[in-house]
Amino acid sequence: MVSYLLSYLYKIAVTSVVIFIFFNGCLTIAIYQFFVTTIYHANAVERQIHLNRSKKSFIVLLVTILCLVAPSYVSITTENASIPKGTFRKDSSLQRIVSSLKRNSVIICNHQLYTDWIFLWWIAYTSRLAGNVIIMLKKSLESIPVLGYGMKNYNFIFMNRKWELDKVNLTNTLQDLDMDSRGIGKLSGNVPSNFTPEGIEEFSIPKSESGDGQMKWPYALILFPEGTNMSKNTRLRSDQYGAKVNRKPFSNVLLPRVTGLKFVLQKLVPSCECLYDVTLGYSGVTKGTYGEEIYNLRNVFLRGKAPKLVSIHLRAFQLSEIPYNDSEQFEKWVFDVWEEKDKLLDRYYKKGSFDLDSELNHTVTGLCQIAPLEVAAILVVPLIVSMLTSAMLTKLALLYFGRNNKTYSNYL
Repeated sequence: MVSYLLSYLYKIAVTSVVIFIFFNGCLTIAIYQFFVTTIYHANAVERQIHLNRSKKSFIVLLVTILCLVAPSYVSITTENASIPKGTFRKDSSLQRIVSSLKRNSVIICNHQLYTDWIFLWWIAYTSRLAGNVIIMLKKSLESIPVLGYGMKNYNFIFMNRKWELDKVNLTNTLQDLDMDSRGIGKLSGNVPSNFTPEGIEEFSIPKSESGDGQMKWPYALILFPEGTNMSKNTRLRSDQYGAKVNRKPFSNVLLPRVTGLKFVLQKLVPSCECLYDVTLGYSGVTKGTYGEEIYNLRNVFLRGKAPKLVSIHLRAFQLSEIPYNDSEQFEKWVFDVWEEKDKLLDRYYKKGSFDLDSELNHTVTGLCQIAPLEVAAILVVPLIVSMLTSAMLTKLALLYFGRNNKTYSNYL
């Protein structure tokens, strides 16, 4: 009875601490963004530097919380034929995994959990690209208090999933990513010379041009072609979609949608160095089960129930290998990639790993973690901010009531 009570109290304490750290951290980031956008309103470069810093702080916050309540090890396997051996490595001095991914890339992945994107963002972090991640999200997430404000400042792409509503926003955002990565965009002082009747921005700069001597802004654009994570309901919808387009359902992944990815590659072709194809597998998830039922957000962040090992397989495609200008061929290419994912996950569920040929693939294993100094900063800074804010509000209250004795006496 005593042990049960202690365990119950411990869980309550952990939950309370996690909630405090998360909301305090998010609020601090949002306050920081507010001051940055206000102070550097007329200085786009300085503003973007600080907003990218706040973006990095968010993934540092999330991974720090995961390390505290539900640490996961990762096993990262890369295909030697497309990704140089040693791209991912264990740094002996830092005692953590680091990598050297391409500076401008698109990352696609199967979608099992609501937390898939955290591991993809962390991968970008290992390459010092955490502040340059762009994620395509559902439009509804934009309205979440505090978080929605932060994500808009991160320049995340919110999708209505209706092309007539998304076309202009997606076109302008991708154009900004591409041009800024080459040093010829708005962050280099260039402005649109014209707007189409729809509102699409047009620049007089040649698309192939690159800005010599200008700051270049890398990007890692993450998107899930399946559109949603796998569950009973989404599998049913995926099967219905398959019947509509005459595609046989896969066993372990949902059917991908190709239009958005095709459009992204077409717009980013001047700057995109490669497309990373990522396949995720989670220990504890078996064939026929749904990871989102086992490792949902409540279980992971509040109950400390997370996969002990996350298997991550990466391979890279040069854009010259992808037929993005031919709709029929591109659809075939995407479905071929997803069929290979399906087979890879079949092997994973049978053997507990991707079980790839060590002569053809390179594997690195370690803890999904953040640099200790950044962990300390993300825990201490929000605490200091909240203490200073509380002290300031208390002082203002005392000054107010002290100057209004009549009012003050009423509160005694």
